[in-house]
Amino acid sequence: MRHSRCYNRHEYLHSEANREYKAILRAKDKGEKNDLISSSALTYMYLLAVSREKVPSTNEEACRYYLSLVGKNLMGSSICFKSYAAVILHKNGRTAEAKDFVNSIKEHLIKTSERGAYFAFSERPYLWGMLPVSIHVGAMDALRYVEGNTSLLEEMKLWLLKQKQTTNWNSPVTDADAVYALLCQGTNLLAESGNVSIKLGNKVIDTTSPSVQSTAGFGYVKEVFDGDSPVVRAKSVTVTKRDEGAAWGAVYAQYLEDISAVKQLGSELNVEKKLYVQHSLANGKSELQPISPSTILNVGDKVVSRLTIRLDRAMDFVQLKDQRAACFEPEFTLSGYQWNGGVGYYTEVKDASTNFFFDHLGKGVWILEYSYRAARGGQYESGLATLQCAYAPEYATHSTSSKVSVK
Repeated sequence: MRHSRCYNRHEYLHSEANREYKAILRAKDKGEKNDLISSSALTYMYLLAVSREKVPSTNEEACRYYLSLVGKNLMGSSICFKSYAAVILHKNGRTAEAKDFVNSIKEHLIKTSERGAYFAFSERPYLWGMLPVSIHVGAMDALRYVEGNTSLLEEMKLWLLKQKQTTNWNSPVTDADAVYALLCQGTNLLAESGNVSIKLGNKVIDTTSPSVQSTAGFGYVKEVFDGDSPVVRAKSVTVTKRDEGAAWGAVYAQYLEDISAVKQLGSELNVEKKLYVQHSLANGKSELQPISPSTILNVGDKVVSRLTIRLDRAMDFVQLKDQRAACFEPEFTLSGYQWNGGVGYYTEVKDASTNFFFDHLGKGVWILEYSYRAARGGQYESGLATLQCAYAPEYATHSTSSKVSVK
C-alpha cells in the first residue's frame, strides 16, 4: 500500500524553498554561476520576515544563502523587489542596507497636492505583473517598517483614494491591499468627520451643519441652484477642509451659448478635435490638409476627423461623443467593436454624432481617426467633441467647434 503525506501550506513553502536551493547547489557543481535571487525565493524570505515564523533546521542553510542575495542588485531592481528586500533586511537586523532600498524607492516617487505621492511609471491597472495598487501598498509597508508612520505614508494613501475615484478595481486582491493600507496604518481615516466648508459668493455650505442633509456614512452633500439664484453669478468657489484626510467634489454649470463661442475646456483629461481633407497626389498617394475657416470643400470630398485624447491618470468607462456637421455623412455606418491606435472601443454611429465607449484608458495620449464625406453644400459648424469618465462624471471636457464651408 502506498502512503501519501498531506503538506500544509507552511510545510509546502519550506519544502519548495529547500528544493530550489538544492537545485542551485547542483548547478554550481556544474560550473553555473547565479547571484540573483528568484521571485519565489524572495517572496518566501518576505513571508518569513513578516510572520516571524521559526525557520526549520532543514532550511537554515538555504535561508542564509537567500539572505546573502537579497542585498544585491539595488540599482536595477523593481519597486516590488526593493520593497520586499527592505522588509527582509530590516527584520534581519541589516538596517543600513534596508534604508538604502527605502531611499531608492523614495527616489521614484512623485508628489502632487491633488494626487499625493505615487509612482508615475506604474499607472496601468490591467498590465499583468505590474498590479500598481499591490506594488504601491508593498512600498508603503517597506517605508512603514523601516521609517515608521510618516507624512509620506499619508500622501501615498491619497493616491490610493484617487485611484479608486476613476478606476474600477475588479480584483479582491487589490481591494484587500488597499483596505489594509488605508485602515491598518497611519491616521485613522474613519475617525474623520469630513468637516468641509464650501463658499460660493455669499453662500456658505458647512458639511457638518445640522441644516445640511448628507448621505449617512459618506458625508455626501448635493446642492442645486437655478438661474434665478444669486449664487450662480459667483465667480469663484472656495473649499476649506477643517480636519485631516481627503475630500473632493465637483461643480457642474449648465448654460446656453452659441456653439462658435464655446472654448476648449479640460485639465485632468482633454480632447482636441481637428478636421482634415484628403487630397490625391500625382504619384497616386494621398495627403491630409488641415481644414481652416478659409478652406472651401467640394461635395464628395473625404474628410478625416482626428480626435486627440490626453489623460493624466488611468480612467475606466470613458465616453466620447463627436458631433458631426450636417453636411457630412459617415463612410462607415455600422456600429461595433474596434481596435485602433493601441486601444479597443465600441463605436456607435448616430444621425448627428459618432460615439465611442472605452472600458479603460491608460495615462497618456490617444489618437482616433475616422472619415466621412461632404454630402451637401452650405455653411456649417463642425460640432463639439465631448469626453467624460462615466465612473467619475466630475471629469469631463470638450473641444471647440469650427466653421465648415462646402461648395
